[in-house]
Amino acid sequence: DTWDTCPTCLQDFTGNVRLGLARARWNIAKKRSWRDGERLNAADRLAQALQVCLGDHDGALPLFEEVLRVSRKVDGDDDVNTLISMSNLAALHQKMGNHHLALPLFEEALEAQRRTIGATAPDTLLTLNNLAMHHLRTERFSISLPLAEKALKYRRKTLGRNHADTLESIHNLGLLQWHMAHGEYVSFTNAKDHEGECNVSGMERASVLLGESLEGRRRVLGEDHPLTKESVRASRHADEKLKELRAVNEKKRNHDDKTKETSAASSKSIANKKKKKRKRADGGKGDSQKQKVEKQT
Repeated sequence: DTWDTCPTCLQDFTGNVRLGLARARWNIAKKRSWRDGERLNAADRLAQALQVCLGDHDGALPLFEEVLRVSRKVDGDDDVNTLISMSNLAALHQKMGNHHLALPLFEEALEAQRRTIGATAPDTLLTLNNLAMHHLRTERFSISLPLAEKALKYRRKTLGRNHADTLESIHNLGLLQWHMAHGEYVSFTNAKDHEGECNVSGMERASVLLGESLEGRRRVLGEDHPLTKESVRASRHADEKLKELRAVNEKKRNHDDKTKETSAASSKSIANKKKKKRKRADGGKGDSQKQKVEKQT
């Protein structure tokens, strides 16, 4: 599709180019019947571009809602395109904080996709990944972790280690480990204000995964791609937090070692004093016994 992909390099358009083309396509297609497939595709592409390129969730929402509503009527609830639209709308609700609206859509889409296109199809794994991120945002880490690990496992197997979706799963699993290390959902901007404890082992896992995702995105997508920049930011935060935690632990170990040394020295000093006291007592006792013997003599 020349609206989405450069015919020369065969890469998807990004940034302002993607957004401009999506708007131009919608301006042409929106005059068509609501049942028209091109109108539906144009609405979907503009919604995605608004969301990804501008972070304009409010602008994307009515378009995604229209796409799903029309898809249900025209194609049916179990149609592949309907299920993709369902997952897209659920993901947007999640980003907007409408978790009560996102969860039933994710679950409906995942169940239908497993039934119709299979458990390891790319679209099914996308929904699985999104569902894992939903549970992350609502701090259900014990539910999120196995879903995220499963999505990564099958993306590696079916798409390969260097596919953009696989790298997304690695990145998301790293984010999950970041939040699990804090014991709650903690955004990067609020991390410095977090007052609870942070698990070093969990942060080490987060750092490794986010670093792996960054390396892969640089190699596959390039340094200037928005997702690469996202990984740069995430990896930096994880590395800085890990460095901070290690410094705190090192300081604590040094303090504990010093305390132990002081305690040991104090114990040794007390023991020496007791020993000297016993010697003086034994010496005095010996002199008394000697005087007693001399007196008897």
